[in-house]
Amino acid sequence: MEYPILGTEPLPVEFANTRYGDFDCLGTPDLASGWFTEMSLAPCDPTQARTLRDAVLVLLSAWAAGEELAPEPAEVVNTFAATSPTTLRLTGSGRTWSAAWTPVGPDAPLGRIATCTVELLADARELRRCAAPDCGLLFAPHHARRRFCHPTCSGRTRQSRYYRRNLETT
Repeated sequence: MEYPILGTEPLPVEFANTRYGDFDCLGTPDLASGWFTEMSLAPCDPTQARTLRDAVLVLLSAWAAGEELAPEPAEVVNTFAATSPTTLRLTGSGRTWSAAWTPVGPDAPLGRIATCTVELLADARELRRCAAPDCGLLFAPHHARRRFCHPTCSGRTRQSRYYRRNLETT
């Protein structure tokens, strides 16, 4: 199964993009398990994953559209973030060590996504929807002129414009 994973976006953006048009990457346990595995996360309960995804999607879509965030989906994200226990872990080798808060337990992947969503919105990162008429995925632009989520979307749009322009002249 090929999932709409862009590979360059923050985790909450990739998670929100699991609803792609009419296709729901979390629609069945097998699809959900495949997506979490593809993202190197432990599989989660698909029903809970969809609940969190729907809230994240509402928040990120509103943010990308420049709208105010609704309190209900924010509370869902906060609830998931609060249920994920974390431990402080020491990692490294030799004389180079660092500490990092690491989520643990069965709710760890959803808690991590919820926490990353809180951080993303708190940092006020810019988000956009893909400008391709047949896409609409969310993405975090790396530069001001970026309009498409992926080069394939920009290529399809350019080809379409070229085709329409040449069709009109012949």
